[in-house]
Amino acid sequence: MAPSKPAILHALENSLFEFPAVPGQWETPPFPGVRAHATPGISHPFGNMVGVSTLTEANADAVIAQVQDFYGSRQHTVGWWLNPSSTPIDLVSRLEAAGFRMAIQQAGLVLTDLHRDIRCNPSVTVRPATSADRDDVIRLYTAAYPMPEQLSAVFCDLFPLIECGSHYLAFLDGVEGPVSVSSMFSRKGSSIAILQGAATLSEHRGRGIYTSMVAARVAAARAMGKDTAVMQGDRKTSAPIAAKIGFKEVCSIDFYVWGNA
Repeated sequence: MAPSKPAILHALENSLFEFPAVPGQWETPPFPGVRAHATPGISHPFGNMVGVSTLTEANADAVIAQVQDFYGSRQHTVGWWLNPSSTPIDLVSRLEAAGFRMAIQQAGLVLTDLHRDIRCNPSVTVRPATSADRDDVIRLYTAAYPMPEQLSAVFCDLFPLIECGSHYLAFLDGVEGPVSVSSMFSRKGSSIAILQGAATLSEHRGRGIYTSMVAARVAAARAMGKDTAVMQGDRKTSAPIAAKIGFKEVCSIDFYVWGNA
């Protein structure tokens, strides 16, 4: 049976908060009414993030201030993910009043036909990354996303800790070494595969590598017995490509940032 719309939205809204705590690398601060993670020693909004808000009009401002105090005391930038179910209804205006600013506008996207034929550039090859590829995975997240190298290393090591979690590497004929990296995982007991974090070196963009990355992960999800794939796509870059492949938008997901990003 295909997953319900609430299950799809839950996967989209919670995907970046599903990773387990890793002492010294990945923390999950217990703020009331939100999910959060933090990376000690790294100031970047992808590594220090809050979302899935179930705040109320009575406690929203206090929790926002608590979040700012926690990350501010570390001199870390923090990102706040605004999901379809985020509350209270005026959370955006409260965040803006506290100094958060819009950084990225995303679309929550879903594909329910994992047998769909996705045409790819035959010059592109994609395969799962292995432990021997760790340096390449870190290098590509650092250069192509871009992210600080220390945060890239954390992300590299997190994905194998979650069920069906893996990074993928793309290769282009005539180019030495991988030129793109992405990832995918699935929550335990779920039929939904979550496609996450694709990044291609700037000099190789526009050659269908992103499409090949999506196609490879969809095929891998199908082979695992999954029946649905979801992703968050940047409205300026990946979302239009995903729509051409057959993904449908089911929600908006906006990313606000506070600090010195």
